[in-house]
Amino acid sequence: MQKFRSKKEWWVLAFIVCMTGLIIQLLVTMQAKGNIAAYPVHTATYVITVFILWWPIFNTRYIVDEKYLTIHCMFLTWKIQLTDIQRISKTNNSVASPALSLDRLKVEYTKNGENKFILVSPKQQKAFCDALNMQLAP
Repeated sequence: MQKFRSKKEWWVLAFIVCMTGLIIQLLVTMQAKGNIAAYPVHTATYVITVFILWWPIFNTRYIVDEKYLTIHCMFLTWKIQLTDIQRISKTNNSVASPALSLDRLKVEYTKNGENKFILVSPKQQKAFCDALNMQLAP
């Protein structure tokens, strides 16, 4: 079994750091005004928002074992049989996907006779392709 972490672009991290800073500033202001105890639902919402912002940074990963490519991102999991993978190619498509970078790989596969794809952004793209026993398509 091989594990691959998602590549993280600087602007994704910058966005999350800035949003976290704004929320912390809001919580500090609420504390200074004595509003935290008066508004526990707001406080809990802000804390949960910070947690959700950072969750994909620490959780997005790709696992290749003997039979499956398993993709984890937050509470979502994709499990793709290696024999169903048809092709892997480079892309910078910005469609929503379990990838924290625009330097992505498009994994095309078949599921129940239907052609599908998912975009991933492993840090080590060549090692990822080697683990899948696939070559990057032009």
